[in-house]
Amino acid sequence: MSFKGEVGACGVVAEELGLGMIKRFLYQRPELAALVFVLPWVGLVGALLWWNPVGDFWGGVEFPKAQCEAYSRAQLSTGGKLSEAVYDETALRRLIREPQNTISNLAYLWLGVAVIFAGWGVAGRMLGGAAVVLALGSGIYHASLLPEWRLIDIVGVYLVLFMLVYLAVSVWWTQLRNGWSGWIGSGLVWVGATLAAIYRNDVRLGGFKVFDSTYVVGALVGMGSVLCVAAVMRISREKRRAAWLWIGIMAACTGVAFSASAGDRYGGWCCNPDAVVQGHAVWHVCGALGLWAASRVLALACAELTPRR
Repeated sequence: MSFKGEVGACGVVAEELGLGMIKRFLYQRPELAALVFVLPWVGLVGALLWWNPVGDFWGGVEFPKAQCEAYSRAQLSTGGKLSEAVYDETALRRLIREPQNTISNLAYLWLGVAVIFAGWGVAGRMLGGAAVVLALGSGIYHASLLPEWRLIDIVGVYLVLFMLVYLAVSVWWTQLRNGWSGWIGSGLVWVGATLAAIYRNDVRLGGFKVFDSTYVVGALVGMGSVLCVAAVMRISREKRRAAWLWIGIMAACTGVAFSASAGDRYGGWCCNPDAVVQGHAVWHVCGALGLWAASRVLALACAELTPRR
């Protein structure tokens, strides 16, 4: 072989080794790879929050909902009926109306990228894509406090939770996770979750709003938790300790997330627009960590129960 041929061969080998190392890093440490991906976005959004110019960027504002970061401390102290008067006019004139609640959505971006990098089949990647949709929709919603972006936020929540349950079900029916079955099944879940979110206030059964976000989120979190515990029982004993550790992390993060979300409401225990840490931001971060823990449990079960080819 000539000198040029040897150099070329070495280059090919080096390139293959480099790509192999990158692939191993993505698949074996997806949470760290996702962190590397998200850190520049943290810097970019952080710089935007530091600047946060004042002006009429968004126009109107929705009726106050479930978080207090843009409320007026003085208005909260007066009590009374909840109305648009509770907002802080200075906060509404900012480009980013709710800074903490906006940047904390990067936790969902981290979650989505980590799940996609982990390569848990078609269903796993569709779950990751759903988390990216949630990060975008919720992030812009909290920056703008406009109802049209709140809808995208809710669509993202429904997509993530429906896909988590779908991934959990695929532990037992592996054909739902990959190939055409995975694409079709995941696609149908996306369509169904989106329609359920859009018409959540319109579909009623005996006056009961079947797809109301409170009921849907509670039901899906409960179903996902039960399925994760059931999946642990199908894992071999030597790997079960790690799975139970993830279950504990999932339970702790979920509990903190729901507690913070419930408290960060008008009259809630942590409703304080001047707080160093906002309750709804805790909901975002702990929610993302809880979902990652749940996905790790399902990944352990899927890896062990999927037949080798």
